[in-house]
This record gives sequence, C-alpha cells and structure tokens, in this order.
Amino acid sequence: MKKFLALLMAVFFVGSTGLAFAQATGTGADHLRPKKRLKIQRKRIKEGVKNGTISKDEAKHLHQEGVSINQERKQDLKKDGGKLTAADKQKLEGELDQRSKEIKDDKHPAN
Repeated sequence: MKKFLALLMAVFFVGSTGLAFAQATGTGADHLRPKKRLKIQRKRIKEGVKNGTISKDEAKHLHQEGVSINQERKQDLKKDGGKLTAADKQKLEGELDQRSKEIKDDKHPAN
C-alpha cells in the first residue's frame, strides 16, 4: 500500500510539473520576442498578398504599422540600455496583438 501511495504521489508530482512547464512556455506567439513576432507577421502579410487574400493597399498599411512598432522597439531598447522593460514589452505585445488581429481580419474577412 505504501509503494502504491508513493507511486501515485510521484506520478501526480511529475504530471503537475509538466503542466506548469507547458503553461509557462506558451502555445502561441505570446512568448516570442517582439522582433521575432514582427518577422513572422511580415511573412504572413507576404503570403496574404501572394495568395490574394490581402490587397497591396492593406499590405502597405500593415507594413507601415510594423515599421512604426519596430522603431518604437529600437527606441525603447536604446532608452533602457539594450533591454526592454516589462512595461515596454507589454506595450509592444499589445500593439503586435492588434496588428496580428488586423492581418487575420484582412486575410479572412467576415462575410
């Protein structure tokens, strides 16, 4: 009985540790650095233009937003000695989330 209880506790411990690790690493683009997210978004825009789901005008608008976000990222890095503060990261992530939603909406407009 003691062996069974010890085994059960070990399985529970390993399982809960795995779940905590999975939550910490994230499943979406949330855990990526802003520079990497910008690169991924550029690729999505390019694919949208190529397959005709994003117009050239929409792509131009999205591109300008990306340039603006990247300039802001660079200014934040310069201001804070090469590192992004938590507040800077949160602000950039919000802007990147909004841009990602715009890309999605442009690629898949509601009917």
